[in-house]
Amino acid sequence: MKFLKNKMQRRDFLRILAKAGLTTAFASQFAFAPKVFAAAGEARRFIMVFYPNGCVRDKWHSYDIGGLSASSLDTSPLSSLNKHINNLVPIKNLTYAGQGGSSGHPEACRGIFSGGVDGAPSFDSEIGNALGGNLTNNLHVGCWSSKAKGSEYMPFTNINRNKIDVPDNPQMIYDNLLADVVNSDNQDGLSPVDLRRQRVIESLHENLDLLTNNTLNIKQQGKLLTHEASLDYYKNVLNSSLDIGDGTGFSRPNVGMSGINEEAEAVAQAQMRNIAMAFQANVTRTAGFQFMGAQDESLQINFPSIRPYMGEFGSGARLYWNETRSHVSSHNESNLFNAQTRWYNIMVSYLMDQLAARPDTAYGGTLLDNTLILVMSEVGGGNHQQENPGVYLAGGAGNAINRGIAINANNAGMSNVYLDIANAFGLGWNRYGNSFGGINGLLV
Repeated sequence: MKFLKNKMQRRDFLRILAKAGLTTAFASQFAFAPKVFAAAGEARRFIMVFYPNGCVRDKWHSYDIGGLSASSLDTSPLSSLNKHINNLVPIKNLTYAGQGGSSGHPEACRGIFSGGVDGAPSFDSEIGNALGGNLTNNLHVGCWSSKAKGSEYMPFTNINRNKIDVPDNPQMIYDNLLADVVNSDNQDGLSPVDLRRQRVIESLHENLDLLTNNTLNIKQQGKLLTHEASLDYYKNVLNSSLDIGDGTGFSRPNVGMSGINEEAEAVAQAQMRNIAMAFQANVTRTAGFQFMGAQDESLQINFPSIRPYMGEFGSGARLYWNETRSHVSSHNESNLFNAQTRWYNIMVSYLMDQLAARPDTAYGGTLLDNTLILVMSEVGGGNHQQENPGVYLAGGAGNAINRGIAINANNAGMSNVYLDIANAFGLGWNRYGNSFGGINGLLV
């Protein structure tokens, strides 16, 4: 038994899940097979990707409105997405004004991701809550998210209106979520059911330890909720029928969260693979990915993949100057800042590659065919402008949205995009946040 070895790591993971408020799907959602959730022509899976500090808007939106071609994005930091051009929908002339947008980063994080309703659950949490999942309603992962200035700089908010401190250790995510359904490392010859029972017993011991240390003070309720949420999570593990056989296509990340700047790109890619593996194993239908925190100055974005675009900062000593940190360069809206936003899109392209390479055993086709990806920031431009933010949709989305086109939103609010996304999943929402309709031409 790996009880002692796994104890502390699993306990930390359970605390993160419990704080997120997203550990378990509702009991009623477990009564349905996955294919019941969506009909033909509807998206099945959702990923919300956050990048910090906005973009250089004229460079980002250098494409023309209308049908996209192989060269449409050549002058944009979106150019790495050219190979997925037929599954892309860049949106021009949106606004964050009146949608929770603000000149302050923490203030924007309180409203822009919830349709303009201050402090409400973020859109990904609402979607995850509506769609449900087999083990968790929503998987949140990040790259350097633990380096955020504080919880108020985090974009995602749970259904209990608490900010989510997104974990950024790919190995911890895999070991504590995916390893429960991937059996390739089973050295004891135990059946999948016996392995799950073993892990439930381990969880019981761990959480009894938490309660033993609990005193009857103001924190009691929070500790009891942590205990209850983690036990519910493992009850779902025990009762689930998730089994991917010998684990082909699944592998534990070879990088953790070391805090070494040079490893950040590998961490981002490992987290993208974790999302793809979680979708393939049908652990969840909803995921959130977070690049750092808002107003981030913790990461030097100077990776080889973007050095050709970094100008004078692309080689030598300047690679390590302070300007290579996102927030430091954002207010200048320089070519260096534009190169940094290019890196986020290179990583999103990698995520799409991972989804395209994996079958969707629940809904048919590939994972990319059935997934809708939303990419956005907390502000529009690097100087906190609220107009024309860098936002796009990606993925096949179950053929529920028009793809391969660039759409003019004509100053519609961000919450209108959220509303259309919800209805791409067949949820039938009439309104979300401060929405006043959808985006013309987005839904099929």
